[in-house]
Amino acid sequence: MKKNILILSLILVGAVGFILILMGHSGPGPLMIDQPRRYNGVQAIAEDSIRFPSPLNTMEIEDGFLYSYVDKQKVLFRYNLASRQTDTLLYIPTLFSGVLNGIAIDPVTTTFYFLNSRAGKIYLYHPQNAGKDSINTRAIHLSGGEKCLKSMDFFIRSVDYSNSLATLKRADYIRHIDTTLYTFPHYSDGGISSDGFFRKDRSSKKQFYIPYYNAEIIAYDEANNKISKIITIDKTAPYNAAIPIEQGYDLSGKAKMINIAAATDSTHLYLLSHTSSPGKDEPAGTVIDIYSTLSGKYENSLQLPYFEGYPVTLLEKYGDRLYVAFRNNIISYKINYQ
Repeated sequence: MKKNILILSLILVGAVGFILILMGHSGPGPLMIDQPRRYNGVQAIAEDSIRFPSPLNTMEIEDGFLYSYVDKQKVLFRYNLASRQTDTLLYIPTLFSGVLNGIAIDPVTTTFYFLNSRAGKIYLYHPQNAGKDSINTRAIHLSGGEKCLKSMDFFIRSVDYSNSLATLKRADYIRHIDTTLYTFPHYSDGGISSDGFFRKDRSSKKQFYIPYYNAEIIAYDEANNKISKIITIDKTAPYNAAIPIEQGYDLSGKAKMINIAAATDSTHLYLLSHTSSPGKDEPAGTVIDIYSTLSGKYENSLQLPYFEGYPVTLLEKYGDRLYVAFRNNIISYKINYQ
């Protein structure tokens, strides 16, 4: 274990997109973009495969272990990349019940954090002594998030349902103090238009919030307390992706889910995109666009074939390998830049 605090985030806020893909829900067709993709300059070579008993909802790798949460079984698995052994780390219903909005693990203290916005709590589990406790989050509206890299704070998306205002915050749930980092365009939609998922890179200490429905990826530099943006090549501006229903809001049938999953390393963001470029056959769940996290610019793309009839659903980067989940199978690809 490394001495500095490293937080492993297994974010489940992307469950909606994951379920739609697995169910084969087509919805609106892929968005056509104007910019041609560049498929030269980077190569992915398949090297190994890992099979889990059920479709994966999350995937993260830390210190040679691949952690994955399987919602169907309510189990958090740990896979040893060296020994190729899988063990059940935690059976979730023994801790609490309800929908998770995120899981974070501190590998130094081996504390697990389970984010649950409906309960208004972050549940803690300490495997060394089987201890359990919780943090109350109701004072700072939690709709999804992950643990910060250098502090005990959380980088969260907050939705105030009284006014539908959605923000990104740095939240100290011990002292119940929060700092607003970014405010999303305001639509009366219960926060649906700003829905997305979190990813982080422990080497560069950067965290990212990736929206499902537009091109504006929000990058957070915790060390300098600075927000910046990466604009993806589809250039879709934020828009109202919801419609009012009898008791709230629902996703519009015309809304296009663009960003599906992502992985990061010290210099790159790998983004699974549901868009098509001119003159290309690019089915949903096959194209990974690569952006520089230093300049924010688009660099290259990879296209991976379906595996056993399924598209890509999750991504994780570890060293020079890109781990790609296809439902309950993971293929590791060696990434070579040319």
